[in-house]
Amino acid sequence: MKTSSAISQLTLTLDDDLLRAAQHYAQQQGQALETLVAELLKAAVQPATTPPLVEPIRPLSPRIQRLFGAVQVPADFDYRKVLDEAR
Repeated sequence: MKTSSAISQLTLTLDDDLLRAAQHYAQQQGQALETLVAELLKAAVQPATTPPLVEPIRPLSPRIQRLFGAVQVPADFDYRKVLDEAR
């Protein structure tokens, strides 16, 4: 069963320069500013449907991949503290 949603109006107050830039950007995208803002808000409030990029863009060499898990550190290990001490 599909439910219909009401459409409400929102008034935004923007700096003139920002408004002009936003209108120009929307025009370049071939969209009305209202549509662009609505899509940006939808993207901001909806949970991500795709997992974040977890793999490096360039694959690591097999030699580097073999190093994963070679060093065991305590759960409370703070690498920043170690770096600061080394400096």
